[in-house]
Amino acid sequence: MTQWSAGLTTIDAQARLAHDGPNEIAPVPPRPFIDLLRKFWAPIPWLLEATIVLALATGRAKDAGAVALLLFFNVFLAFAQERRAQHALDLLRARIVVHAKVLRDGTWGKLASRELVTDDLVRLVVGDVVPADICIDDGEIQVDRSVLTGESVPEEVAAKGSVYAGSTVTRGDATGHVIATGERTKFGKTAGLMRDIQTVGSVQRLVLGIVRSLAIAGVVIVLGVSAIALSEQIARSEIIVFALVVMLAAIPVALPAAFTLATALGALELSRNGVLVTHLTAMEDAASMDVLCCDKTGTLTLNAIRVDQTTPYAPYTREDLLRFAATTCDAAGQDPIDLAILASAPAHAASDPTVERLIPFDPKTKSAQAFVRLADGTHAVLAKGAPSFLGVAFPSLDDLAAKGERAIGVTIARGAVTTAVGAIGLADPPRPDAAQLVAAIAQRGVELRMITGDGQETALHVAAEIGIPSLSVDASVFPDQKLQIVQREQKKGRIVGMTGDGVNDAPSLRAANVGVAVSNATDVAKAAASIILTQPGLVGVLSAIDTSRKIYQRMLTYVVAKIVKYFEIVFVTSVGFFIFRHFVLSPTLMVALLILNDFASLSIATDRVAPSRGFDAWRIGRLVAAAASLAFFTGAAIVGFSIFERTAARLDLAQLRGLTFFAMVGMGQIALLALRERDAVFHEAPSRFLLGAVGFAILAAAAMAFFGVLMPPLPPLVVGETLAFILFVGLVLLAVKLPIYRAFGIGREATAPTSLKGSS
Repeated sequence: MTQWSAGLTTIDAQARLAHDGPNEIAPVPPRPFIDLLRKFWAPIPWLLEATIVLALATGRAKDAGAVALLLFFNVFLAFAQERRAQHALDLLRARIVVHAKVLRDGTWGKLASRELVTDDLVRLVVGDVVPADICIDDGEIQVDRSVLTGESVPEEVAAKGSVYAGSTVTRGDATGHVIATGERTKFGKTAGLMRDIQTVGSVQRLVLGIVRSLAIAGVVIVLGVSAIALSEQIARSEIIVFALVVMLAAIPVALPAAFTLATALGALELSRNGVLVTHLTAMEDAASMDVLCCDKTGTLTLNAIRVDQTTPYAPYTREDLLRFAATTCDAAGQDPIDLAILASAPAHAASDPTVERLIPFDPKTKSAQAFVRLADGTHAVLAKGAPSFLGVAFPSLDDLAAKGERAIGVTIARGAVTTAVGAIGLADPPRPDAAQLVAAIAQRGVELRMITGDGQETALHVAAEIGIPSLSVDASVFPDQKLQIVQREQKKGRIVGMTGDGVNDAPSLRAANVGVAVSNATDVAKAAASIILTQPGLVGVLSAIDTSRKIYQRMLTYVVAKIVKYFEIVFVTSVGFFIFRHFVLSPTLMVALLILNDFASLSIATDRVAPSRGFDAWRIGRLVAAAASLAFFTGAAIVGFSIFERTAARLDLAQLRGLTFFAMVGMGQIALLALRERDAVFHEAPSRFLLGAVGFAILAAAAMAFFGVLMPPLPPLVVGETLAFILFVGLVLLAVKLPIYRAFGIGREATAPTSLKGSS
C-alpha cells in the first residue's frame, strides 16, 4: 500500500474541499439578460418580427406597434415560464446524489461524490460510476470509458493505472486515490467544451410542424382570397390587412411556454410520488409508450433473496456446498445473491479455503471464481453461477425451477478435472403488489415484457404467478441482448420503456425511449435513465404513465384549440370579406385577440384531466384536419351571428369588427372548456385557474366591447346577446366534437384507470 492507505482525516478533507471546491462541474452561471435576448432569435419570434417589418413597410405603424406588443408579451412570458421550469428541474436534480465508498478517519463509508478531494482513498466495484480521476493502488478493474472517448471496447486497469471521472466499472474491484476533482478532471474539461451546444428538442419539432401545416394552409388561402379581391378591384391595403391577420393567426406564440410549464409541473407532481424526472422530454415519450421491458429481480420480485433449498452431490455435504459458495462471494460488493449465500454459510472455521484471488461475478460469463488453497494444502478453483455456464452436469434442477427458484451451481476444479459440488435454490418471491401492478399496466394499454437472466422455467413460473403471458417473457438474456430487444421493438415503430438497476442495464436504459432506473439502481443505471424511482417496485411507473398522459391531454387541448382558432379566423375573415365586402378583423384587434387567448391558454397546464385509456401520440395531420372541421362549425356560427347582429342592431363596419373580436375571444375560451376532454362529459372538473383565466378573458373582451377599447362601443343588448351566443355554441360544440374526433382517430375515451397506492 501507499501513503494513502489510511485515508484522509475529516479535518484535512474539509480544508482541501474549501481550497479546491466541490467535486462537480460548476453549473453555467445564470445570464438572464442573454437568455432573454435569445428568446427573440427563434422561429416564432422570426415570424412576428417579419410581420412587424411588413406592417411598417406598408405604413401601418399602429399595427406594427400592436404586433411588437405581442412579441414582447410572449417573449417575457416564455422567459418567465422557462426560468420557473428550470428552477423546478434543478430542485429535482439536487435530490439525485451519486455516492462513493471513501476511507475517512480510518473508516470506510459512503460519501456524496461532490465532497471528494484529492488524495481521498476510494473503493471501486462493479456498477460504480468513477466519481473523480483516480490512480489505482490495489486491485484490477475493467472500465467502460465510452462517455469520454466514444470507444465501446472496455479497458483493463491495474495498479499504477488511472481511471477517469464518468467512466463505469464493468468488472472487478480496486482501491485508489483521487488525483483530480471537478473541472480539473478529464470529464470536467470535456464538459466545459459542451456547455454552449444546443440541440433541437421534440417540443420545438412539434411547434415547427404545427407552424408548417398552418403556414401552408394560410398561404393557399391568402393567395386565393387575394386573387379574387384583386379581380374585384379591392384596395391593396385591405388585402395586406388580411395577410397580416392570417400570418399572426398562424403563429403558436405561447405553445413552447405552455409545454415547458406543463411538463415542469408534471415533474414536480411526480416527485411527490417518489419519481424523479431527469429529462423533461421523457414526459412526452411516456404518454406514447406502448411496451415496457421490465427486469424481474427487485422490480417484480422483492429482491429479498434467501437460500431456500440445497442439493449437495456426494461426497460433498450441505456445509461444504455453502462454504465453497461463500468463498466465491464478495461481501463488499453488496450483490444480493452473495449476501444471501453468506448469510446461510457456516461460521468461519480453520478448514475454510484460503482465497488467493477472487474474480467477482461477471454478467458475461454468469459466474464468479475464487482461486483458493484448501485445508490440505492443495490448490483449486471454486466457481459459482448459472449451472448451464459452469461446464458440468447438474442433475435434479427441475424441482428448483418448477418452484420458481433460481438455481445456483457450485463447482470445484482441481487441475483439469471440474466436479459439481451441488446446487443452491434461491427464492425471491414476487412483490405483494406485483399482480395488481401488471394488471394496472395492461389496463393502460401497455404491454409488459419480462426480461431476465434467469432460466426459462423460473421466469415462466414467476410470470404465471403475477399474470404476465408466456409470450411476453424473455429468459436467459445477456446484457447485450436486452439492448437488442429494445431496438427490435423500436424498429417495429413502438415507443419502448425499459426498467433496470445494474451496470449491465445501462445500454438498454439509454437506448429506450423511456429509461427507468429502479430505487436500488447503481449510479451508472441512474445516469443512463431519464426517470428515477425512489420507492421500491414499479408503482412510480404508473404515476409516470398517468401524469404524462394528463400532460398530453392538456397539450392536446391547447394544440387543437389553437388550430381551431386559426382556421376560425381564416374562415371568418375570408367569408366575412365576401359577405360584407370588407375584412372584419384588423391587425390591432388580432393582436389583442392573441394576447387574451394566450393568457387563458397557458392555464391549460394546470387543468385537472383524466389520463387516456391507451397510449397517445402526436399526429399533426389528423389534428389539423379535425380542428379545421371544428373551425368550420364555430366560424360559420360566428359569421351567421355577425350577419344577424349587423342587420338587427344596425352596426357599422367598425362596430362589426368589434363584435367579431368579442365573439372570437369568447368562442376561443369556451372552446378550451369544450375540447379539454375527448368525451361527451367531463371526467374531471376544470381547474380553478383555468376557469378563472377563461372568465377573465371573456369579461375583458366584454368590457372592451362595452366601453369601446380599441373599437367603438357596442350596445349593451348586443354585448349580452353575444355572451349568450358564446355559451350556446360552446354547449353544441361538446356534441359536435365527438363524431369529428372519432372520424380522425383522436376520440379515444378518457378514463381514470385503477391505480395503486402512490400512483397519480
